[in-house]
Amino acid sequence: MKKLLYLFILLISACISAQNAFSAIEIQVERGQEVAVAKLVDDYMKDAKFKEGSGFNLERLRQGSGDYTHRFVFYGPIGNRGRVNSDVNKFERDAFWTKVRQYIKKSRGYSGRVIDWKQGNDKQDNFLVYFVKVKDPTSYAKAHKTILKKLGNSEFKNRTVAFGTFDVGRPDNATHWIGLSGEGTDDLLMMHKNLQEKYVKELTEYFTNRGEVIDLKDMRIEGVAQYN
Repeated sequence: MKKLLYLFILLISACISAQNAFSAIEIQVERGQEVAVAKLVDDYMKDAKFKEGSGFNLERLRQGSGDYTHRFVFYGPIGNRGRVNSDVNKFERDAFWTKVRQYIKKSRGYSGRVIDWKQGNDKQDNFLVYFVKVKDPTSYAKAHKTILKKLGNSEFKNRTVAFGTFDVGRPDNATHWIGLSGEGTDDLLMMHKNLQEKYVKELTEYFTNRGEVIDLKDMRIEGVAQYN
C-alpha cells in the first residue's frame, strides 16, 4: 500500500510540474476562402494521432485582430508535443503548407507557455486574450491566483481563466498573455460589467498587487475546430 501511495504521489507531482507550450500562426486569409482553408485543415488533421496532451486548434480571429483573420495553434507538453512520429511524413506536411499558403496574404508566428489554466465549460467557445508586458511576473502570478480563488465560484465559475508567456517571436512586444472565455461578445461585455460593478474590491486589489502591467492590445478569438 505504501508503495502504491508513493507511486500515486509521484504521478500527481509529475502532472502538476508538467507545463504546456504552444506555437501559434496568425494568418490573413483571402476574403471568401475561409471554407477552403478549413477543409484543408480538416483533411490534414481529422485522422491525426497526437502525443498525449497535444492537439491543434483552428480559430477565427475577431475584434482586435487587425488584418489577421485566423489562427493555427499547436499545443502540448513542453518537449513532447505534436503528432506521433510515424503519423505524418515530411512530404505530407510540405504538401499541406503549400496548399494553405495559396490562400494566405500574410502571417506571423510566435510561441510561449501556459503558466496557469482553469478550464471552463463547453459553451465558452470564445476567448478574450490580452497581450501585455508584465514587469514583475512573480507578483502577477500571485495576484492572478488570488483573484481566481476569490471569484472562482462566482463570476469565473464557468469560464476558462488562464495566463502564460510569449517567449519566441513576441507579438506586439508582449511578454505575457491573459485569457478569459465567454459565450460571445455580449457575455464578455457582461463579465466586464459585473467585474466593475459587483467586484470592485477584488478588482482593485488585483490591479494593485499585480505590479506594473502595460496593456498592449486585446483580441476576441472564436473556436472553429479542435483536433486532439
